[in-house]
This record gives sequence, structure tokens and C-alpha cells, in this order.
Amino acid sequence: MIFLLIVNTRTAQLRACSELNNEVKIMDKYVITRKYFDGYSIHNSDHVFVIKNGIISENYDMNEGSIKYLKGRGQVLDLRNKFVTPGLIDSHNHFTLTSLKLKYQVNFAGVRSFPEFIELLENNRNKIIHDWFQGYAINEYDMEEKQLPDRLVIDGVFPDIPVFITQMTEHYAVCNSRALELAGITKNTESPPNGKIGRYENGEPNGILYEANAMDLVKKIIPEYNVDDYITAIKLGAEQYKDNGISTVKDMGGTGNDVNEEIRVAALNKLSEEGNLELRIALVLPVYSVKDVKGKIQLWKQVHENDRLKFSGFKMFMDGSILSRTAWMRNNYAKPENTENKGIPLWDIENFRNALEILSQTGQHISIHTIGDRAIVTALDVIEDIKSHGKSSTYTLVHCYKLDKDIIRRIKEMEVGVETQLAFIHFIGDGLTENIGKNQSKCLFPAKTLMMNNIPVSNGSDSPVTPFNPIYGLYSSIFRKTYTGKHTEIYNGKEELTMEETLKTYTSQSSLTIEWDKVGILGNNHFSDFSVWDNTPSDLGNKLDSWLNMKINAISLH
Repeated sequence: MIFLLIVNTRTAQLRACSELNNEVKIMDKYVITRKYFDGYSIHNSDHVFVIKNGIISENYDMNEGSIKYLKGRGQVLDLRNKFVTPGLIDSHNHFTLTSLKLKYQVNFAGVRSFPEFIELLENNRNKIIHDWFQGYAINEYDMEEKQLPDRLVIDGVFPDIPVFITQMTEHYAVCNSRALELAGITKNTESPPNGKIGRYENGEPNGILYEANAMDLVKKIIPEYNVDDYITAIKLGAEQYKDNGISTVKDMGGTGNDVNEEIRVAALNKLSEEGNLELRIALVLPVYSVKDVKGKIQLWKQVHENDRLKFSGFKMFMDGSILSRTAWMRNNYAKPENTENKGIPLWDIENFRNALEILSQTGQHISIHTIGDRAIVTALDVIEDIKSHGKSSTYTLVHCYKLDKDIIRRIKEMEVGVETQLAFIHFIGDGLTENIGKNQSKCLFPAKTLMMNNIPVSNGSDSPVTPFNPIYGLYSSIFRKTYTGKHTEIYNGKEELTMEETLKTYTSQSSLTIEWDKVGILGNNHFSDFSVWDNTPSDLGNKLDSWLNMKINAISLH
């Protein structure tokens, strides 16, 4: 685990009053390191970082005599027995959504069977918020039955309370009969565009809803959390993220009606302006339709930027998820066998083009959710066309699983970045291969190849899809092992990253992705955000438990 330090002399400073002229003197702070990573490479030398007003003003190598001298001049934090990196950045994370789930919903990530699912429901009968039971992170690929429990299973525990539980990818969910009843979903309800209502053979809905347009049929009737609920949840989330070594998060917002973006912006504005936002938040606004574009542009202008809160652009969703078989592919899915299914786009392509063109004119960064190779190619085609008309912004492709040599060449030539989440290999790698087959899986997550082509690659968790603890992403980047090991040979062998390369994806490379140049680097004129590790990760071997057992402490000096 990781020890996080944010030295923040802007909000609270050590002061010594002069008896002669009553002036206030702000004392410097000195962070002394020995083994550290500065955002680019690992160093082994006694080194000092001088902190003034929350900024690294100087840094230089030093000897023991110099260290003794410094201890008489200001506050010294001696970290020579630790491994020090810039504060880690999670470059793709639904932080506010995760915080709401942490505070108000039930985590089903550890469920391995229907009986365990029922037991967790039973044990959380009191977790009813606004007359609803909500949960998240259930994953049928980790369960003995290899399928989601349907509405009838949930009805056995909650026949009268509406229930809504998202699958770990947040691209589909299961609800009970009461939730379907309140939403007016019946046998005669047609699936919405770019979404799907799961059904039994007789046509009755089974409680499973695929993609945002279908899930929103239920989500839109769930009572919203108010701004105070958001603030409470965000404070809890920030504390837990800090305790896992994260100092900056690119918060992507919701995935539909699960987050009220106006309330989210109001809550983050209030916390940052009052000095109560413990993390640095790079805020992104999701855009779901052409009609949504104007409102999100107006909302962007309501973000009050400061050292803790920055607007980092817009996000669009081109396709779905491989686990739900809605990621838009050029070839058929392997399961069910002999079925014609290549997934679906979540936009009409002409509408996507129009929306992207309008957003590009703002000059703000745009992230595009693209998992399947057809979605990736389509997004690149549209970006290329917009660039040819001189209206381009900066772009990253999010997730970007399935990449061949030609796609990688185009990404490089078009100067498009990649927001990857290599923890997916550990958590869903086996499920991905089960759905698309071994041949198609061979070109998933080619992080090494991307970096060798000088394509900016940032790493994140996509929480709540995978845990926000960066250890999982760091470990998966280096070892590329799946959860069960069943399909590990598909993912490792040539795309493993070195320790330095991996750390870059969580620091200097991520600072490029979120376009915040003061984070992710231990250097002059950068924020004094440090992650301090009890061990050097490269000394921990290849066992995940050894990594997860690394001790962690978190501190902010105010």
C-alpha cells in the first residue's frame, strides 16, 4: 500500500511572528528523500524538495551536513527510509459516483454464488435510502452460476422494496419486480434505442437492463441525493482515496441518471471554495446526446476552478462493454456460439459527429469511451474529419481495449492519447476472453506497444468498475495476470510494463491526459503532492498479496 502526503501551505501555514516589526514569516518545508521517482525515472541519492506555499520551489541533491543545517531552518520531513513518488493520479475514475456508492449503497464485489448474493441482501435489509435498496459491483463471471440473479431471486428477499444493483462494469444492472413495476416496464415495453431490456423466453422482463438508455428507465425514478448528501459522500470518498495514495482524480461523472451533474458541480464548488476538498479533482462532464451538448457547455462555465478543482473537458460514450456484449466490434462475439452479434454503437453516428464537432469548438479536451475495435476506428474517423476542417480540440480514447497495428499507427499520427485501466486484466481479463475468444483477445491492452510509439498512456481504475486502490493497476501493468489465471497466457509475454513505465502512467503521463501540468511530477513549480511508500514495489516480487499488504499511512500538513 501507499503513504500519501499532501503538503499544503496555501491553506494552513507554519508561521513565526517577528518581535521586531510584527511581520509574519512563512517557514519553508523540506522533504528529504533517498530513493524516489520524479515522474520520469527512479533516483537513488539524498535529495531535498523545498516547499513554499504548497509548491516545490527548489529541489537538489545534498549531503548529511546539509540535512543537519536544514533542520534548523524550517520543518523537515525525512523520508530517506521510504520510496517516494509524485502524488498518484487516477486518470479515469467516476469519483463522485464511487463516493455515493461507498456511502449509500451495498458492495456486491465479493459475491461468488446465488446463496451468497441472497445472504448479502438479507444482511443489509436496513440499507434502504430514500425507500430504495441499491447496490453495485456484482460480477456474474466470478459466480458459480456464471449468470446474474434475476428479478425473481431478488423478490424472495425484497418483494415490496424496489431494488437496483449495477453489474461491475456499470453497463448493465439487475432489478426486482417492484422496481420494474414502478418504472412501468412490462412485457409490452419495447427496448429503448441503444439499450436492451432482458427477457425470459415468454417475453416477460427478467430484471436485467443493458446500457444507459435501458437502465435509465429505472434510474430516473430513483429519488436523487441532495447536495448535502453529495458533500458527505465526497468527503468520505476523498478520505479513502487519500488513504490509498491518490492525490488527484479525473472525475468522469456519472454513466446516465446515476449522478445529477448540476448537484455534483455545486457540491465540488462548495467544498473546494471552503478549503474542504482533500483531493485535487479534474472534473469532466459526460455528454449523452446532441440535445445534451448545450447544457453541458453551460454547466462547464459554472465550475469554479482553483488549486483543488479544475475543469478537464467532456466525455462521450461510443459503445458499451464486452462483458455485456455491447462493445462495438468488427467481428462476432464468441458467445453465444453461432450468434450474429458485433455489439452496438450508443450513438447514431451522424449525431455523434455533430456533437463532437460542437464540443471540439470549445477547445476543451474530449475523452471518448471506445472499447470495441469498430468503435475505436469510427471515433478516429470522426476525429480525423473534424481535424481536417480545422475545428479540432485534444482527444483521448478511453478503455481502448482492442488495438491492432493499423489502429495504433493512426492513434500516433493523429496525436490522440489513451486512457487505459490495466487493472481490468486482473479483474475481468478471463471474462473478456470468454466473450470474444482467444484470437481476438491477443491484441487487448497493448500498453507497451503504445508507449514504445510515444503515445501518451495514462492509467486509472474506472472505479467503481474496479477498486480505486492503485495497487491493482500497478500490479496488473507489470505482471498482467488474470484473477483465476485461466487466460493469463493471453495477456502476458510482451506487453508488460517496467516499474518506471508503470509509474509514469500514474504520474507524468496522466498529467498530460488531464491537462494539469502542476501535478504528477516532483519538480520546481509543481504542487507538493507526494506518495510515500513503505517499500519499493520492485522489491515485492510477483505475488499480489505481498503488494496489497504494503502498509499505508496518509497525512496532510495544514
